[in-house]
Amino acid sequence: MGDIKQYNGQEENWEVQQPYIYWMTNTKGIGSLTIGKLIKHAGSPKAVYEMALQDMGKIIPPNKAAALEAAKEKGTVMEQYSRLKEKNIGFYSIYHPDYPRRLKNIPDRPYAIYVEGTLPKEETPSIAVIGARQCSDYGRFMARQCGRELAEAGINVISGLARGIDGISQKSALEAGGRTYAVLGCGTNICYPGENRFVYEKAKENGAVISEYPPDTPPAPGLFPRRNRIISGLADLVLIIEARTKSGTLITADMALEQGKEVYVLPGRVTDPLSQGCNQMLKQGAGLFTSVACLLEETGLPVRKKWENVTQQNNFNKQDALCGKMSGEEDKTVRKVLDALDFYPKDTECLMQETQMEYRALICILSRLCLDGRAARVSADQFIKKV
Repeated sequence: MGDIKQYNGQEENWEVQQPYIYWMTNTKGIGSLTIGKLIKHAGSPKAVYEMALQDMGKIIPPNKAAALEAAKEKGTVMEQYSRLKEKNIGFYSIYHPDYPRRLKNIPDRPYAIYVEGTLPKEETPSIAVIGARQCSDYGRFMARQCGRELAEAGINVISGLARGIDGISQKSALEAGGRTYAVLGCGTNICYPGENRFVYEKAKENGAVISEYPPDTPPAPGLFPRRNRIISGLADLVLIIEARTKSGTLITADMALEQGKEVYVLPGRVTDPLSQGCNQMLKQGAGLFTSVACLLEETGLPVRKKWENVTQQNNFNKQDALCGKMSGEEDKTVRKVLDALDFYPKDTECLMQETQMEYRALICILSRLCLDGRAARVSADQFIKKV
């Protein structure tokens, strides 16, 4: 952190330094440690640019010094930086006055981030919602519910735009009128995975797409673990919906703990592989997540007033939409069957006992729910609840 302190006395010149930080972060093979060594030695990014190749090679490995020198030949640093601005991609170095305060003090903070959209306001609470890519129906349901309720509470949803829990929670937040911030493991001008194109585009309008990797950087397995520290770094706390015992989700959880952030997890059945990572974290002292309302009350995060009333009204409207024009006893019967269904298969005998309904009437309601997309038949005699 000494390099930042050294430069803070020149804050009025941050605009002068921006192109030179861009030159370093945009050079392949040059990471935070290398940039930190050079700036600490030279005093500023511009001074690093003016160093002779021979002198630079005394501070960092010769091959890295050669890579930086070769990057100068792509045109003047000003020309390179101007081309970035023409793409309408924001560039925020550690010295930029709008660089997120939450990121400044995390271990191995990025020296710069590329942004399409608007950075989160410092005063607005943010929660990272992450989890398994191959999630269960239960996980989908909870991700959707959490994304919606957090948005209704005025809380930013931070995630990685990944398949499964990440993308589902972010899409739900956007559909509820909230803001979401997608941290990518590739350049901001690349939508990955393509199936989350809706979130990718809408996040730029109601939040942002963020990356520490330069534009046109393709997605690669080695890039995703490092981006996780930015996901947890931008958040006030991390919420895990589903996770296996060995997964990238747990890497993010470890990074959050290193950053001094709280981690909450959704518990699951001990026989479910998608919940084993969560249950293991509970044994290790992670917070138990039961609902957004309890989470916000427990953590004391500031929320939008009367958000609970909004959530309740939305749930009521969804039930009305499901039941259509039904009313009275028929309405109650459908709700009773819905309450009895689970995200794990139940056979008709079990459902008959729980609902106290005759087989013919139960099958009629189940068939209607399957047509509505709220239930699914998984075998000849078993049904599950659908999101």
